[in-house]
Amino acid sequence: MTRSRKITLLARLALAGLSVASLAIALIIALSGRLADMSLSAAVSVCAVLVGTMLAAGIASVRLGPSGAVRVTLELASIGVALLAAEAATCALVPEPGSTQQERKLDADRLGLAFDLRTRSEVVAEMRDRGIDAMPGISREWPRLPRVRQQLPEGLYPLSDASNADVVECNESGHYLVFHSDDFGFNNPAGLIASGDVDVAAVGASFTLGHCVDRGMSVVAQLRRSYPKLANLGIAGSGTLSMLATFREYVEPLKPPLVLWIMHPWTADTRDELGDPLLARYLEPDFSQHLIERRQEVDRAWRDIAVQVQYEFDRRVQLAVAQRQQQRYAGIVTLSQLRKRLHLNEQLARPAAALDLSPFRRTVDLARRTTEGWGGHFVVVIMPLYAEVVAHDLAEPLRHDHLAAMLRAMGVTVIDTVPTFLDNSDPASLYVMRRNNHPTAEGHRLLARYIATELRTPAPAARLAVQRDPP
Repeated sequence: MTRSRKITLLARLALAGLSVASLAIALIIALSGRLADMSLSAAVSVCAVLVGTMLAAGIASVRLGPSGAVRVTLELASIGVALLAAEAATCALVPEPGSTQQERKLDADRLGLAFDLRTRSEVVAEMRDRGIDAMPGISREWPRLPRVRQQLPEGLYPLSDASNADVVECNESGHYLVFHSDDFGFNNPAGLIASGDVDVAAVGASFTLGHCVDRGMSVVAQLRRSYPKLANLGIAGSGTLSMLATFREYVEPLKPPLVLWIMHPWTADTRDELGDPLLARYLEPDFSQHLIERRQEVDRAWRDIAVQVQYEFDRRVQLAVAQRQQQRYAGIVTLSQLRKRLHLNEQLARPAAALDLSPFRRTVDLARRTTEGWGGHFVVVIMPLYAEVVAHDLAEPLRHDHLAAMLRAMGVTVIDTVPTFLDNSDPASLYVMRRNNHPTAEGHRLLARYIATELRTPAPAARLAVQRDPP
């Protein structure tokens, strides 16, 4: 057999192999159930491409002339080699960071900023070694995790940190936010809640707590310049039901003249929290865990397990980082990095089911009616997410304008802060490291000033015992 005939035969075999491989991939995808995870259009497109490749390659392997078969094979091989080379170069030169903290460290390096790469458990351990009563900040998601729930007392869903401790909270800008928790485990001046003399109660998640700026620069801290008797009841990881639970446990006993329900759009998605039987019970108007009376039990629970829980979280992240580093080239054949960075997986994914906002509406309405029942004023404050303001990647039902219009139609007073960021000439500059973090100190200042200005309108202001100029 001549050399040219051997080359032609190899080319035809390669095309036939491509045809068989396309069929095999199509069968694997169909039999593995992966088509069910795709949108209808994506599933049709993937099947069409694979079946089309199978037919085209099969026909080409027998119908093309010698020169045509060789030329097509070389062109396809060139494309394949180029894609594999691009994938390998991506893995080698711009590897995917192993953790969120590593991503932030890279951003800090680019900006010439120092960044504390220690884990939260390492910071806590070093502080405790110095005799400081340090505790890791908890997330309200923790009690929903099976490995945490099984260590908590039965029937207890803590909603606060440990009390009277130095809480190591978060690190986005390069250094950790550490605050001293009050008698009930919140970020407040000592004795404020215990006094019972509160003018404003702020319920919320990380925006409310103060992620991740210096303690005096957060939205709530700056609002205290106008309203010194403002109780911060925010804890990271809060959703609508855990906010309602916080309202029931800590706000109702205080009956403040003004309640600020400080939310961001994602808190309106109640699907995860509704799956927790204990949290779901807060939709019953009279249900309570009586956490004020059980604060010693909450303290004991977190002091027994929180340090070890945080250590285990950090250990698992470090193991995942090491494993990812070891397997950084494992996905070259499937072009995993290129697919991820071009967002092809998201484009193929089945659209999420329609979001049911009725539990969110019911929760807010319940909190509003309860507040008005003691003569207070209830205000929802919508905070700006990077995903909406900068990335423009937020589902329509959760967009700030949609939520604000829905709540106002229910008779709820709404302060929508999102336009203050959208109207900025450089919205990304208002987020730490210009990435998907919480707002910078300047961002918090803008938010606090806008909220304070809105609160000076007659309706809520008339019910406040203290009112000063906005910060």
